[in-house]
Amino acid sequence: MNEKKKHSSKLTTVKVCVIAAVCLFMFIPLLLIQGLIIDRESNKNAVCNEVANSVAKAQTIEGPMLVYQFEITDPAVYTINEKTGKSELTQEAKVLYEYKILCPQQLNYKVNVETELRSRSIYNVLVYKSVVDITGNFSVPASVVGSEELYLKLELTDLKGLSETPRITFAGKTYSFKAVNGELQASIKLPAELKGGEVIDFKMQIPVKGTEELFFVPIAEETTLAMESAYPHPSFQGNFLPQTHNISEAGFNAEWKVLRINTSGYYDKMGVRFVEPANPYQQSARSVKYGILIILLVFVAGLLVEFLTRKEIKSVQYAVIALSLVLFYSLLLSFSEFISFGVSYLVAALMTLTSLLFYFRGILKNKSAYLLALFVALVYIVNYMLLQMETYALLTGSLVLFVLLSVVMYLTANMNRSNVPSENVESSSEKTESLSETKSEE
Repeated sequence: MNEKKKHSSKLTTVKVCVIAAVCLFMFIPLLLIQGLIIDRESNKNAVCNEVANSVAKAQTIEGPMLVYQFEITDPAVYTINEKTGKSELTQEAKVLYEYKILCPQQLNYKVNVETELRSRSIYNVLVYKSVVDITGNFSVPASVVGSEELYLKLELTDLKGLSETPRITFAGKTYSFKAVNGELQASIKLPAELKGGEVIDFKMQIPVKGTEELFFVPIAEETTLAMESAYPHPSFQGNFLPQTHNISEAGFNAEWKVLRINTSGYYDKMGVRFVEPANPYQQSARSVKYGILIILLVFVAGLLVEFLTRKEIKSVQYAVIALSLVLFYSLLLSFSEFISFGVSYLVAALMTLTSLLFYFRGILKNKSAYLLALFVALVYIVNYMLLQMETYALLTGSLVLFVLLSVVMYLTANMNRSNVPSENVESSSEKTESLSETKSEE
């Protein structure tokens, strides 16, 4: 009897080790699924780049800025003649010209954005049209008044996004911008009566097209940005978040205010990324991260069913179950490219559960197959809940694992207890048989 128990214990240990090896081996197909997700997302990014190249790229607007020319004198150079010991002029003094940039004292951006989805193959790309009103003023010093060459410059990431020539009203006169070396420039003249220290106002309006992102650079002593759109899913990004914002199904509006003292240089920016409400690739990638955990939980449930029902599930069958659970992620990714992620998850889960239920019935041939399938359904429900969470995903997942582990500990402890009475019965019967044998001998 003891030899049978030892043999059964060895078989159980070997089976658990084999199942653990199968579980670890499943890392390979899960990694392949992750690679497939990355590849599909890169295909979408390539399509986005194609659309951006034909419409306009993500835009960043900086300016306007006042560029002025000023004179500097390159001093004369004298060297000592070694033969005569006298100082000789080797380079005469030269007048050189350099350019400096004067940023606005006050800069105000007011933006209205309209979005549109462009379809290319199976992918959707979000493009936008915006009308940008720019107002502000310059505090012009005396050094700028004497400059012989003045121009305003406005920097825009992709000039292809302009649908008409920008014009600016500066000191009461209107000037047109031209494209020079990838930036917009407008030659201007200061009023003749200007002496220096005065404040000059400006205003302009430019229509700008772009793809997915719209940012502004706060270059003034005080920069404000007011943006509104009917798009309900903005992502405020950059070095500065809006001071006030309101987001609803009807759209959003937001306001920024940045001082020069708040910035760290000309690389700061603020603005909006028009994101998809549910990126199927990001959610699929998050779901795959829980893949090995789901496989492990189903394997543990399968072992418990074996111990409770005395029905054996072979190691090969565990491998088939694991492959079916991995295939779920391929189905999820495939459907999510055409329909919403929630519906895709439901369809992929139902297909996987149906196939596993019939497989469990073929293996176990009793009602425990339904219990095992119900457990798989519960695992998928919990997994979907974790995917919808961000802040509390780790905490919730840890609590769920703790509860499941506690249930497993309870069931395995009860199994050992249930074996005790049977052993006592066997031992008592053996004692009875030995007593009867001694009596008969007497």
